[in-house]
Amino acid sequence: MTEEIKFEIGEKYENMKGEFEVLAIRRDSMDIRWEDGEEISTPIDLQKRIIERMRFEEELEITRAAQKIKKAKASSSKGGKHFTGLEATDFSNTVSKTTWRGRGQLGGAVALRLKNKQFKFNSWAVLRKPEVTWIDIVRQKQPDLKLQAKFYARVEDKSFYFGVHIPAPDPAGTEMSDWHALMAWLEKPENNSWLNKQCTSHNLYLSDLSKEGFSGKVEAEKEKWVNRVPDKKDVPVKSLSAFLTVAGKSGAIDLRIEKQMKKDATIEKKQTIASDMATLFETLMPVYAGAADRNT
Repeated sequence: MTEEIKFEIGEKYENMKGEFEVLAIRRDSMDIRWEDGEEISTPIDLQKRIIERMRFEEELEITRAAQKIKKAKASSSKGGKHFTGLEATDFSNTVSKTTWRGRGQLGGAVALRLKNKQFKFNSWAVLRKPEVTWIDIVRQKQPDLKLQAKFYARVEDKSFYFGVHIPAPDPAGTEMSDWHALMAWLEKPENNSWLNKQCTSHNLYLSDLSKEGFSGKVEAEKEKWVNRVPDKKDVPVKSLSAFLTVAGKSGAIDLRIEKQMKKDATIEKKQTIASDMATLFETLMPVYAGAADRNT
């Protein structure tokens, strides 16, 4: 509770203008002098109200700051802390009665484990799809969100997929996007070679979820690339960037660089799947950074 303000001669107080000393007190007014020497006669009630308002605003600011800190601590403590692993009921083509995508579950568990100096990630569940994405919180606020590169995880009836997603824009468009930046990044031999090694080491492949640009999978094989389509002959890919550029011109390609796990193997991982995912995302961070850099 705020103390009642009582003015006394010779004592110092502070109002909006600064610190002042009380020189004389009369019935309803008093004479005061500020530190710069200026003296005035002022109503006592007016100065009381001014000081009371200043104290109230200060106390309110302190309360708000404490609440903000408390809320931030509560949010960080909840993020992913309740995630114990994916369950059999999570493997569905719908999101009805599932919670695994939330920030208190897998979404938050992976976000907590992503440590990067260039980007700060949070998770967002994809509307009406059994999929969750992780995006840099600054980039997520930009208007081209739909076409941004993002890390993701999605489920189907029998499998779990996670990796990096780079959607292609409308081929008729003229604006630069993450897709164009990634194509420029892949044109550099050292980047192409690095990605090939990562795909080999981590059992990753490239796919087009829309199937408008290409079918099957593009896989790394003996430091080269090959397009494999079920029941068809393997097709060597001489240049990955050229292959993807052509694919991107044919339609709204939905490029995924991903790892696939069987349902049972994913469930057996329990909560450690979040650590495995964060490790892979950090490994693939150069791809995300390359797509995010429009000056590549």
